[in-house]
Amino acid sequence: MKKKVIYFHGLESTQGGNKVDYLSENCYVHAPRMDYTRSDIFPFLTQMVEDYKPDLIIGSSMGGYTAYILGALYGIPVIAFNPALHNRPFSPNYPSFVNNHIAKNIKIILGEEDTIVNPTLTLEWLKDHIRDTHPKMTIEKVNGMGHRVPLDIFINKTKNEL
Repeated sequence: MKKKVIYFHGLESTQGGNKVDYLSENCYVHAPRMDYTRSDIFPFLTQMVEDYKPDLIIGSSMGGYTAYILGALYGIPVIAFNPALHNRPFSPNYPSFVNNHIAKNIKIILGEEDTIVNPTLTLEWLKDHIRDTHPKMTIEKVNGMGHRVPLDIFINKTKNEL
């Protein structure tokens, strides 16, 4: 049975593309165009999750942060590529209580050469925020990868979860 996946692109990325094409060949995918600056972003996202009922949420950068938040709130597994957990040009209009929730099942993929979302700071952020909770967490560093995630790495890091 095919999984239902929501995919959130990054802040300056566009809807669709080769990653969404790959996902659509392997699962049911909902990949909305995201405007992270919209004032009603949080109700928009929660309604989407409640209507679509995904088995997995995948996101990159700002979309990875969004996936982390929604996965934590709804107990849905997450794959987050270079999630903007600590370094964002702005914070979307999410209520402050979301920062108290920890994703329980998350795979984080970090580009060692990322100059937008520093992977070392991401690891420090996770250590500081996870503290005594014990989520099922996998963290993988990809040598030579920057902030943008090449399709072959995206496929390699998601294929076993679809």
